[in-house]
Amino acid sequence: MKIVKRITSAALVAAMVFSLAGCVAGDKPVETEPIRGEEMYVPELDGLDASSPVTVDAAITHQEIKGFGGINYPGWIDDLTPEQRETAFLNGEGQLGFTVLRIHIDPDPANWERELETAKYAYDKGCLVFASPWNPPADMCEKFTHNGNPNAQRLKHDRYADYAKHLNDFVTFMREGGVELYAVSIQNEPDYADEWTWWSTEEIMDFIKNYSDAIDCRVMSPEAFQYKKDFYNAILNDEDALSKIDVFGTHFYGTQKQDMKYPLFEEKGEGKELWMTEVYVPNSDSDADTYPEAVEVAVNMHDGLVTGNMQAYVWWYIRRSYGPMKEDGTISKRGCMMAHYSKFVRPGYVRVEATEQPTAGVLCSAYLGEDRLVIVAINHTLKRFAQEFKAENIPGIEYVETYITDMTRSLERVGNLKYDGCGFTAELPPESVTTFVIDLAAAE
Repeated sequence: MKIVKRITSAALVAAMVFSLAGCVAGDKPVETEPIRGEEMYVPELDGLDASSPVTVDAAITHQEIKGFGGINYPGWIDDLTPEQRETAFLNGEGQLGFTVLRIHIDPDPANWERELETAKYAYDKGCLVFASPWNPPADMCEKFTHNGNPNAQRLKHDRYADYAKHLNDFVTFMREGGVELYAVSIQNEPDYADEWTWWSTEEIMDFIKNYSDAIDCRVMSPEAFQYKKDFYNAILNDEDALSKIDVFGTHFYGTQKQDMKYPLFEEKGEGKELWMTEVYVPNSDSDADTYPEAVEVAVNMHDGLVTGNMQAYVWWYIRRSYGPMKEDGTISKRGCMMAHYSKFVRPGYVRVEATEQPTAGVLCSAYLGEDRLVIVAINHTLKRFAQEFKAENIPGIEYVETYITDMTRSLERVGNLKYDGCGFTAELPPESVTTFVIDLAAAE
């Protein structure tokens, strides 16, 4: 086990109007109406540093968002409790609003049962559930020498059909248990394979082209450790292989912002999905409440969504000392960073054009749903900024709900800002993330 790494329907819109007074786990979902009649608050902007305006243009669209979430891995750690499942996958007060669950395909079918309870809960709540294998069954594998290691493992070349059946058997097992998997990955990190199975690009291409049709589910590419693109390039440049892959999945360990761009996918990946399926940021050593270190989670999410055009962002363990949910079931500061996206940017929302960096250390992105515009602003500096926002091609805005996480606040609702017909101005506190939720119902 590797330790040192690691536009929506009315129903979805209705699910977003929960109260968000704080980021404390364990509360039952409480549905409320948006606070429309409350007195508008006016931020104190005197003496703040100036930042260039952010312009949001709804007429320029980018990727559709599939969701945010994490992995549950009861083969390595305890399963989520019923209360922790609510915290992870519901979107009420003190809950994360996750809409994606990743699960593990154990090489031994006798162990598949332990994946089912949390997966069924998440699926029944409308989440996308996808699965990744670390190893084929032991009898399908052989040892070989790789990079000087005589004990490296690979799938026997004459067992590819058996492995495809193994993956499909898992799809069938989950289906019979009440979970329709969204996708099945071919392999977790075949380019790292610390204690699991190696695949070469040639082996991956052989399996995809000649055996993956046996999997009765969307097929996800193998998930690279660091978004190195060797086998992705091979798939994209081969029409037969590309026709058999539905979702490109990758991990972001050590991936730099400039390496998140993927022009070849933009050129040839039309109709395919692009997901970030595993990461933890910035490390697994610090407590997840360490601040302002936690802000790096929001920065990584922003870079993946804006630079990488990722449609999903999936954390490593949902519940871990360094994760969005701590071992006691409470939501961490890192979890609040994820929740600034996951609670408001719901499945089916589309990222729209927005000024990404109005000043050094400030990052902004915007997402449009059927009835809502969501703007996420990150201030990763020690300065306080007066940030102006302007919206183009978005009529009918009256007010802006505002939620902040900083050193002393955790996803705190600070009230409604007045929209003056041209835009609004807000304070971005030092080392903070602010989500602005704009109700567009008045535009009808």
